Amino acid sequence: MAVLEIKDLVAGYGERLLLRNLSFFVPAPTFIAIIGHNGSGKSTFLKALTGQIPSQGQVLVQGQPLPHRPGALARAFSYLPQKNNVAFPVTVLELVVMGLFRSKRLLDHYTAQDYSRAEDVLSRLGVHHLRHRTFTDLSGGEQQLVWLAQLMLQDSPVALLDEPTQQLDVYHKKRVFDLMASWVQQEQKTVLCITHDLLNLLPLQGCLLNLSQPHPQLEALSPETVLSHQKFLEEKPQH
Repeated sequence: MAVLEIKDLVAGYGERLLLRNLSFFVPAPTFIAIIGHNGSGKSTFLKALTGQIPSQGQVLVQGQPLPHRPGALARAFSYLPQKNNVAFPVTVLELVVMGLFRSKRLLDHYTAQDYSRAEDVLSRLGVHHLRHRTFTDLSGGEQQLVWLAQLMLQDSPVALLDEPTQQLDVYHKKRVFDLMASWVQQEQKTVLCITHDLLNLLPLQGCLLNLSQPHPQLEALSPETVLSHQKFLEEKPQH
Protein backbone atom coordinates (compact mmCIF):
# COMPACT_ATOMS: atom_id res chain seq x y z
CA MET A 1 0.00 0.00 0.00
CA ALA A 2 1.44 3.34 -1.06
CA VAL A 3 2.02 6.11 1.49
CA LEU A 4 0.85 8.69 -1.03
CA GLU A 5 -0.55 8.50 -4.56
CA ILE A 6 -1.41 11.49 -6.73
CA LYS A 7 -3.46 10.83 -9.86
CA ASP A 8 -4.04 13.45 -12.57
CA LEU A 9 -4.09 16.39 -10.14
CA VAL A 10 -5.20 19.68 -11.70
CA ALA A 11 -5.15 22.92 -9.69
CA GLY A 12 -4.78 26.66 -10.09
CA TYR A 13 -6.58 29.93 -9.68
CA GLY A 14 -9.59 30.54 -11.91
CA GLU A 15 -8.57 30.01 -15.52
CA ARG A 16 -4.85 30.03 -14.64
CA LEU A 17 -3.89 26.39 -14.16
CA LEU A 18 -0.50 25.85 -12.50
CA LEU A 19 -0.72 22.07 -12.14
CA ARG A 20 -1.87 19.92 -15.04
CA ASN A 21 -2.34 16.16 -14.66
CA LEU A 22 0.32 15.77 -11.98
CA SER A 23 0.74 12.10 -11.06
CA PHE A 24 3.23 10.26 -8.88
CA PHE A 25 3.43 7.31 -6.48
CA VAL A 26 5.24 7.17 -3.14
CA PRO A 27 5.56 3.50 -2.10
CA ALA A 28 7.35 4.00 1.24
CA PRO A 29 8.16 6.79 3.72
CA THR A 30 10.60 9.18 2.09
CA PHE A 31 11.76 12.78 1.77
CA ILE A 32 10.57 14.63 -1.34
CA ALA A 33 12.06 17.99 -2.28
CA ILE A 34 9.64 20.07 -4.37
CA ILE A 35 11.48 22.59 -6.52
CA GLY A 36 10.76 24.88 -9.44
CA HIS A 37 10.82 28.48 -10.62
CA ASN A 38 8.60 31.06 -8.95
CA GLY A 39 5.05 30.61 -10.21
CA SER A 40 5.52 26.94 -11.14
CA GLY A 41 2.82 25.77 -8.72
CA LYS A 42 4.80 24.62 -5.70
CA SER A 43 2.67 26.32 -3.01
CA THR A 44 -0.43 25.68 -5.13
CA PHE A 45 0.29 21.96 -4.90
CA LEU A 46 0.36 21.97 -1.09
CA LYS A 47 -2.73 24.17 -0.93
CA ALA A 48 -4.57 21.73 -3.20
CA LEU A 49 -3.59 18.81 -0.96
CA THR A 50 -4.80 20.63 2.15
CA GLY A 51 -8.10 21.71 0.57
CA GLN A 52 -7.35 25.44 0.55
CA ILE A 53 -8.04 25.72 -3.18
CA PRO A 54 -10.27 23.67 -5.51
CA SER A 55 -8.62 20.84 -7.43
CA GLN A 56 -9.44 17.90 -9.64
CA GLY A 57 -7.92 14.44 -9.67
CA GLN A 58 -7.41 11.88 -6.94
CA VAL A 59 -5.23 11.84 -3.83
CA LEU A 60 -4.77 8.64 -1.85
CA VAL A 61 -3.09 8.61 1.59
CA GLN A 62 -2.18 5.12 2.80
CA GLY A 63 -4.54 3.72 0.19
CA GLN A 64 -7.53 5.80 1.24
CA PRO A 65 -9.08 8.75 -0.65
CA LEU A 66 -8.18 12.08 0.92
CA PRO A 67 -10.97 13.13 3.31
CA HIS A 68 -12.57 16.56 3.05
CA ARG A 69 -13.45 17.04 6.73
CA PRO A 70 -10.87 19.33 8.43
CA GLY A 71 -10.23 16.95 11.36
CA ALA A 72 -9.75 13.92 9.14
CA LEU A 73 -7.63 15.94 6.73
CA ALA A 74 -5.35 16.99 9.59
CA ARG A 75 -4.84 13.33 10.50
CA ALA A 76 -3.61 12.69 6.95
CA PHE A 77 -1.42 15.79 6.55
CA SER A 78 0.44 18.11 8.89
CA TYR A 79 1.17 21.42 7.18
CA LEU A 80 3.61 24.26 7.77
CA PRO A 81 2.83 27.22 5.48
CA GLN A 82 5.42 29.67 4.21
CA LYS A 83 4.33 32.38 6.64
CA ASN A 84 3.05 31.96 10.18
CA ASN A 85 2.17 34.97 12.28
CA VAL A 86 1.67 35.14 16.03
CA ALA A 87 -0.01 38.37 17.07
CA PHE A 88 -0.32 37.67 20.80
CA PRO A 89 2.12 36.78 23.60
CA VAL A 90 2.33 33.01 24.02
CA THR A 91 4.98 30.73 25.46
CA VAL A 92 6.78 28.21 23.30
CA LEU A 93 5.17 25.30 25.14
CA GLU A 94 1.67 26.70 24.70
CA LEU A 95 2.25 27.27 20.98
CA VAL A 96 3.58 23.76 20.42
CA VAL A 97 0.71 22.05 22.26
CA MET A 98 -1.72 23.93 20.01
CA GLY A 99 -0.61 21.51 17.30
CA LEU A 100 -3.12 19.09 18.84
CA PHE A 101 -6.14 21.39 18.45
CA ARG A 102 -7.60 19.52 15.48
CA SER A 103 -7.75 16.34 17.53
CA LYS A 104 -9.79 18.11 20.19
CA ARG A 105 -13.51 18.66 20.40
CA LEU A 106 -14.94 22.11 20.99
CA LEU A 107 -14.16 23.37 24.53
CA ASP A 108 -11.82 20.44 25.23
CA HIS A 109 -8.79 21.38 27.33
CA TYR A 110 -5.20 20.32 26.80
CA THR A 111 -4.27 17.61 29.28
CA ALA A 112 -1.13 16.97 31.29
CA GLN A 113 -0.37 14.18 28.81
CA ASP A 114 -0.65 16.68 25.92
CA TYR A 115 1.87 19.00 27.58
CA SER A 116 4.17 16.06 28.32
CA ARG A 117 4.11 15.09 24.63
CA ALA A 118 4.89 18.70 23.66
CA GLU A 119 7.85 18.83 26.05
CA ASP A 120 9.13 15.53 24.67
CA VAL A 121 9.08 16.89 21.11
CA LEU A 122 10.88 20.07 22.20
CA SER A 123 13.54 17.91 23.87
CA ARG A 124 14.01 15.84 20.72
CA LEU A 125 14.52 19.01 18.70
CA GLY A 126 17.02 20.38 21.22
CA VAL A 127 14.95 23.43 22.19
CA HIS A 128 13.40 22.27 25.47
CA HIS A 129 15.21 25.10 27.26
CA LEU A 130 13.01 27.57 25.35
CA ARG A 131 9.69 26.12 26.56
CA HIS A 132 8.83 28.99 28.94
CA ARG A 133 10.14 31.77 26.68
CA THR A 134 7.71 34.09 24.87
CA PHE A 135 7.65 32.95 21.25
CA THR A 136 7.94 36.46 19.75
CA ASP A 137 11.15 37.07 21.72
CA LEU A 138 12.97 34.25 19.91
CA SER A 139 15.28 34.54 16.91
CA GLY A 140 13.99 33.57 13.47
CA GLY A 141 15.85 30.27 13.57
CA GLU A 142 14.53 29.42 17.03
CA GLN A 143 10.98 30.30 15.98
CA GLN A 144 11.20 27.99 12.99
CA LEU A 145 12.34 25.10 15.19
CA VAL A 146 9.32 25.74 17.42
CA TRP A 147 6.98 25.61 14.39
CA LEU A 148 8.63 22.34 13.41
CA ALA A 149 8.01 21.00 16.92
CA GLN A 150 4.32 21.87 16.57
CA LEU A 151 4.24 20.11 13.19
CA MET A 152 5.98 17.05 14.61
CA LEU A 153 3.49 16.85 17.49
CA GLN A 154 0.62 16.45 15.03
CA ASP A 155 2.05 13.03 14.14
CA SER A 156 0.42 12.78 10.69
CA PRO A 157 1.83 10.23 8.22
CA VAL A 158 2.64 12.97 5.68
CA ALA A 159 4.21 16.34 6.53
CA LEU A 160 3.95 19.26 4.11
CA LEU A 161 6.40 22.16 4.48
CA ASP A 162 6.47 25.32 2.35
CA GLU A 163 10.00 26.75 2.32
CA PRO A 164 10.79 26.02 5.98
CA THR A 165 14.35 27.34 5.67
CA GLN A 166 13.47 30.67 4.09
CA GLN A 167 15.43 33.52 5.72
CA LEU A 168 17.34 31.18 8.04
CA ASP A 169 21.10 31.27 8.47
CA VAL A 170 23.34 28.45 7.29
CA TYR A 171 23.40 26.72 10.70
CA HIS A 172 19.62 26.64 11.11
CA LYS A 173 19.05 25.61 7.49
CA LYS A 174 21.19 22.52 8.04
CA ARG A 175 19.40 21.74 11.30
CA VAL A 176 15.99 21.89 9.61
CA PHE A 177 17.07 19.59 6.76
CA ASP A 178 18.64 17.18 9.26
CA LEU A 179 15.38 17.16 11.23
CA MET A 180 13.30 16.36 8.16
CA ALA A 181 15.67 13.53 7.26
CA SER A 182 15.37 12.12 10.78
CA TRP A 183 11.56 12.15 10.59
CA VAL A 184 11.77 9.83 7.60
CA GLN A 185 14.44 7.54 9.03
CA GLN A 186 13.33 7.38 12.67
CA GLU A 187 9.62 8.23 12.60
CA GLN A 188 8.78 6.64 9.22
CA LYS A 189 7.12 9.85 8.01
CA THR A 190 6.83 11.04 4.43
CA VAL A 191 7.99 14.65 4.07
CA LEU A 192 7.16 16.92 1.12
CA CYS A 193 9.26 20.07 1.34
CA ILE A 194 9.23 23.05 -1.00
CA THR A 195 12.72 24.52 -1.14
CA HIS A 196 15.03 26.79 -3.11
CA ASP A 197 18.04 25.58 -1.08
CA LEU A 198 19.16 22.92 -3.52
CA LEU A 199 22.70 22.65 -2.17
CA ASN A 200 21.32 21.46 1.17
CA LEU A 201 19.82 18.50 -0.70
CA LEU A 202 23.22 17.15 -1.77
CA PRO A 203 23.76 14.81 1.25
CA LEU A 204 20.12 13.72 1.56
CA GLN A 205 18.37 10.55 0.48
CA GLY A 206 14.92 10.68 -1.07
CA CYS A 207 13.36 12.14 -4.18
CA LEU A 208 13.10 15.39 -6.10
CA LEU A 209 10.08 16.79 -7.97
CA ASN A 210 10.72 19.72 -10.34
CA LEU A 211 7.39 21.39 -11.11
CA SER A 212 8.99 23.61 -13.74
CA GLN A 213 9.45 20.64 -16.02
CA PRO A 214 6.82 19.92 -18.70
CA HIS A 215 6.00 16.52 -17.18
CA PRO A 216 7.22 16.48 -13.54
CA GLN A 217 8.21 13.10 -12.16
CA LEU A 218 9.88 11.88 -8.99
CA GLU A 219 13.62 11.41 -9.40
CA ALA A 220 15.99 9.84 -6.89
CA LEU A 221 18.09 12.40 -5.03
CA SER A 222 21.79 12.29 -5.83
CA PRO A 223 24.48 14.95 -6.18
CA GLU A 224 24.27 14.56 -9.97
CA THR A 225 20.48 14.99 -10.00
CA VAL A 226 20.58 18.03 -7.70
CA LEU A 227 23.29 19.81 -9.67
CA SER A 228 21.50 19.07 -12.96
CA HIS A 229 18.28 20.63 -11.66
CA GLN A 230 20.21 23.54 -10.15
CA LYS A 231 21.52 24.29 -13.64
CA PHE A 232 18.00 23.88 -15.10
CA LEU A 233 16.53 26.39 -12.63
CA GLU A 234 19.29 28.93 -13.32
CA GLU A 235 17.90 29.24 -16.82
CA LYS A 236 15.00 31.58 -17.62
CA PRO A 237 11.63 29.84 -17.10
CA GLN A 238 9.56 29.00 -20.17
CA HIS A 239 5.98 30.34 -20.14
